Amino acid sequence: MSDKLRVAVITEPTAWHRGSLIDALHNDEVGEVAAGDVTGGTFDEVRQGGAGKVNATYTDLDQLYRDFQPQAVLVTMEPWRMPPVITQALEAGAHVFHEKPGYVDLDDYRAIYRLAKSRGLHLAIAYISRAYPIVQEARRLIAEGFLGDLLSFQAWFVADQQRTIQNPAARYEYNVAAGGWFFSKELGGGGHLTILGCHYLDLLRHLAGSDFKSVSALCRNVGGEAITVEDAAVVSLELQDGMVGNLNSGYYTSSAEYGSSRHNGIILWGRDGWLKFNPNGESNGDPMQWASYSGAQASAPLKTWTFDKAGALTDPYRVFTGQFFRACLGQGPPPIEPEAGMWVNEVTTAAYASSDSGRMLSVSIPGG
Repeated sequence: MSDKLRVAVITEPTAWHRGSLIDALHNDEVGEVAAGDVTGGTFDEVRQGGAGKVNATYTDLDQLYRDFQPQAVLVTMEPWRMPPVITQALEAGAHVFHEKPGYVDLDDYRAIYRLAKSRGLHLAIAYISRAYPIVQEARRLIAEGFLGDLLSFQAWFVADQQRTIQNPAARYEYNVAAGGWFFSKELGGGGHLTILGCHYLDLLRHLAGSDFKSVSALCRNVGGEAITVEDAAVVSLELQDGMVGNLNSGYYTSSAEYGSSRHNGIILWGRDGWLKFNPNGESNGDPMQWASYSGAQASAPLKTWTFDKAGALTDPYRVFTGQFFRACLGQGPPPIEPEAGMWVNEVTTAAYASSDSGRMLSVSIPGG
C-alpha cells in the first residue's frame, strides 16, 4: 500500500468547521486531494488551504468517485444533507471522517454505522476534544486506577446565548427564518446538546471506559428566541460501570465569557480520589486538579497540573485527523471508533425523547 492517501473533501458554503477540515490536508499522509461541492462555492477556499495538494474539483459527486476513487473522505455539511453523502463514500469503499452530528433522523446514522461495520471501514466522528493533552492525561489517570472505581460526575459545557439571537441573527447559519440550519430541528437535528454538548457526552464515555446505560433529561428553550431546538439541556446519565452524574449543556453566557472557556468543566469522583479539569484548559491556563488516596499517592494526595499551549507545534484537529489517516493506511488504530459516534447519537436522541416523555430511558446501540 502507498504511504500517501487519495483524499476527497466534500463540503458546502454553510458547513461547520470547514477550515479545520481543510487544514487537515496538511498531514503528511495525504497525497492527492479532490474537492467535492455541488454548489462549487468552496473550491477556492479548499485550494488555498489545501497545502497545494488539490488537483481536482467536482460538483458531481458520482463523477468524483468514478474519476478520483478516493481512499478516504472528509465530510462536513449541513446535518440534514450528510447521511447520503457519508453513505455514498462508504459504498465506494472509502473510510470516512465527518463533522458531527452526521444526521437528523437517527435511523439514517444507524444505517451508516451498520454499513461501515459490515465493510470493515473506519467511520470517525470529529470529537476532537479527545486529542487535547489534558484530556488524554485525565484518561490515563483514570485508566491506571488512581481514582479507583468511578462513582459520580458533574459536567458543564456553557456557550454564548448571543448566537441564538434571531433579530438580527449574527450569521446566516443561525437565522432560522431565512433557512439557516444551526438552530433548526428539521435541518440540524438538535440544539446545544447535539452540536456542542456531544463532545462532553463522548468524553464522559471515553474517560470512564464504559458505555451509557440510561438517561433522563430536560431539554428546553429557556432564552425564548424563535428557534426550534433547545438552548438548554440538563442530562442525567447512568453508565454501565455504575457511575452516575449530570451534564449541563446550554447557551447561557456572553460571547466574551464563552471565549474565556471558564464555563466548561468536568469533575469525577472515584472510590480512591477525584479529578477536576477543563477540557479547554490548555487555552486559558485552567489547571487540572486531582487527588488520589491510593498506595504511595496517599502521602501527597493533592495535585495541580497546568497544560500550556505556548510553543505548540500543531493543533488537536490536525493531530486527530493525522491519526485517522494513518489508520486508513494500516499504520495503527483510528483516533475514535465507529461505536463512539453511535453511542453519543443514541444517547442524545434518547435524551430528547426523555425530555418529551418525562421518563428515564435505556440506551443501546445496534448490535450492542
